[in-house]
Amino acid sequence: MVLTAFAIMLAAQGVSEPLPAKTDIPNDFSTVICPSEAAAREMLGSYYGVQPAPRNHTIDTALFFKGLAATGCSQNSAEAKSTIAIQQVIARRTLPLAGGSETHLVYRGTNASGSRVIGIVDETGNDKHPRTDYERWLSEFIPGGVLDHDPAGNRTVYLCPTIDGARSAVKAIPGKGNDTVRNAAFAKARTANACRQAAAGRYKITARHEERAIPCGFECEDVWNALAATDTRGRTVALIFNGSHF
Repeated sequence: MVLTAFAIMLAAQGVSEPLPAKTDIPNDFSTVICPSEAAAREMLGSYYGVQPAPRNHTIDTALFFKGLAATGCSQNSAEAKSTIAIQQVIARRTLPLAGGSETHLVYRGTNASGSRVIGIVDETGNDKHPRTDYERWLSEFIPGGVLDHDPAGNRTVYLCPTIDGARSAVKAIPGKGNDTVRNAAFAKARTANACRQAAAGRYKITARHEERAIPCGFECEDVWNALAATDTRGRTVALIFNGSHF
């Protein structure tokens, strides 16, 4: 009886909940701040829901905003203007969405000024949210960090025998001159470093090195990046990837 009561007390305090993979919430990722633990629990338990298909791709926003008004929780709290460090997870709830499940959690934490906060965050989204320039670049050009390369596609990728070779080829692109001059220098450096067009396959990106751009006209630009990667057999390979928006 005593042990059961103790277990219930621990569960109520959130002691048994493990911390998420990422224990920081960047200030550019949304989090709901609540006035109390009770308000946060009520918000997550009663106002995070999913509508029936086909409107089940996101949480029920009408119910969500109703919950903000009912609980006093806020999406725009000044306490969330800086990075929040999650110190304790009080409760979790997983929502079955059309694109896959999404877990939200109630947490206790502190912001950059040291203020204690209680809030709710999308754990699934926060774990995936990029923190560094490299992670932001990956999320934009190679989501998930794995390049599924098809030579018949629109994006050119070169494979080099070594990382140093890929980096040297990219660094050889002059900072000045027209596209003919820059492309000639790039082609010469690729040949010198035995780089060739990459075969079809999946490449897991492990690092990004030099980047050089070659303007090629109005709204036209090639942006060559030297990348370290591993292939499907786990071998280290070097790629030169065109990360251009045009």
